[in-house]
Amino acid sequence: MARIVAGHAGSSGCGAASSSARACAKLVKARGWLASRDTAAAAHAALARHVDLTRFEDARTDVGGMSIYFKSARAPERDALTIVLVHGLGLSCRYMLPTAQALLGDYHLLAPDLPGFGDSTKPDRVLTIDELADSLAAWIVKLKLQPVLLGNSLACQIIAAAMDRHPAIAAAAILQGPTTPPKERSIFWQLIRWRQNLGYDPSDMKAISRDDYVKCGRRRVWMTFLHGLRDAMEKRLSRIGQPVLVVRGELDPICRREWARTIAERLPRGSFAEIPGVAHTLVFTAPAPLAEVSRKFLDGGALPSKLIP
Repeated sequence: MARIVAGHAGSSGCGAASSSARACAKLVKARGWLASRDTAAAAHAALARHVDLTRFEDARTDVGGMSIYFKSARAPERDALTIVLVHGLGLSCRYMLPTAQALLGDYHLLAPDLPGFGDSTKPDRVLTIDELADSLAAWIVKLKLQPVLLGNSLACQIIAAAMDRHPAIAAAAILQGPTTPPKERSIFWQLIRWRQNLGYDPSDMKAISRDDYVKCGRRRVWMTFLHGLRDAMEKRLSRIGQPVLVVRGELDPICRREWARTIAERLPRGSFAEIPGVAHTLVFTAPAPLAEVSRKFLDGGALPSKLIP
């Protein structure tokens, strides 16, 4: 059982081009970013072993000249709270669906592919963290939502940027495994942490990830990764007034306890939860306990119900 605790709640340089290229190659190899003709079929089969895809609808919305693809599912109650699930680096909404499935029935659920990723439009230029945050906010405004935002890994930085830059965009947030602590904001440290986490991701997660990396391309993943390293998430936290739950897995080498607690403490209305026995990608590997702590947080009585159009 995870505990929810109320909180008052390095160098970011990327080095020379040649060393960055070598580090990129190592990162690509470490995460298994190797294209295959069969990646799409393997990813679909892997996802189907964890999610009943018939329970989610496919949709698209044009925002700022880009077509944003998303999955959605409605709750039986019209006035149920809406949760938007936001994916991390290089991925798509697909690996968020196990958590969405664990939340089915109690909330209206939407999971978009951010611009450049999954089945959404691929802009020629790789978007920064702020630009991804603005795109997410524009999509939310277009759909006339005021949701809870739930994100994994790099998505936590995007959510923090969205809530900082657009203060009324969300009712609350759940940040699962937020990246990246200042002391480890470098290619060197992140390569080490990603390697340490590799063994915790099951083969089905790797199959889905591999196809998503093929879809968005290595350059976009790499440049987005660098944008993430340059983003000082901690500088935004004091300006986010909504309730925010920070969640980490006990074994997570990427989001360590000190960093997760620091985020919760710097948020004016921050809380912290740790789920035992799991690592970084809880949205896929531990959807039931993540859904449990999310419900406990959202049912605390501080949040109003919001309608989904």
